[in-house]
Amino acid sequence: MAFYCIGDIHGKFPELAQVLSELPIGAQMVCVGDIGLGFSDSQSPECLVEVDTVASLRGQKVWLIRGNHDDPDIWLRRRSEWNAALQSVRIPADIHRMKVDNIHVMMVGGGTSLDRSHPDRVEGQTWWKNEGVSTAAPKQVELMVEAYGRADILITHAGASEAMPSLERDKETFDHYADVDPTLAAEVKAERELLSQIVQASQTSTTAFGHYHVSLESNNGPIRYRCCAELEAWQYAKRSVLPQLPSLGESATFS
Repeated sequence: MAFYCIGDIHGKFPELAQVLSELPIGAQMVCVGDIGLGFSDSQSPECLVEVDTVASLRGQKVWLIRGNHDDPDIWLRRRSEWNAALQSVRIPADIHRMKVDNIHVMMVGGGTSLDRSHPDRVEGQTWWKNEGVSTAAPKQVELMVEAYGRADILITHAGASEAMPSLERDKETFDHYADVDPTLAAEVKAERELLSQIVQASQTSTTAFGHYHVSLESNNGPIRYRCCAELEAWQYAKRSVLPQLPSLGESATFS
């Protein structure tokens, strides 16, 4: 079964439906946040009917994690209502673990908006104060690993400190909002450090995320970091743990 991560949606639901129509029948996928749920035109499950219909016809399953451009209330208190109205689109708990074939998947939602002080961001309508990653997440992920084993892939909205693009990428934005939002840079830095703790707790070798709107892969030690661009469908394939095959003329011993 093919497994994909899809970059930020930002309310482009017809475009998401088109992406699904081009992916394999029976595929499963996780949208990495910034779905665009909770805004004036996306306050009920009806906004996802086209996406749900395409996924259902193709035997696909679509999981939506929360980004900074999503109303946390939908994930924290209203997901049962949304899930009851949809067949193939699922809204999981903010911290969720599942198995897709032989792939152990961990998902952690949340993220901090760089533009939270912009005049167009209105608290409770287009910006939500509790948008960030839960500080309890590292411990919860650690407990899940103790109970069920390590994650093959961790999916979040923003990236950890070690991931690219780096924090330096947002310096111009921090400077722009410095007078009206003086704690922004420190809070974003702290959140990326929190995500680093989550990566370590998950014991994963691959983490996928969005938020930065670029298609980029980087490595730090044994961990691969994959940033998905907007609406990009990136396929994850579990890496083999079989021993390396011997070269010609050599013999192999397996214990």
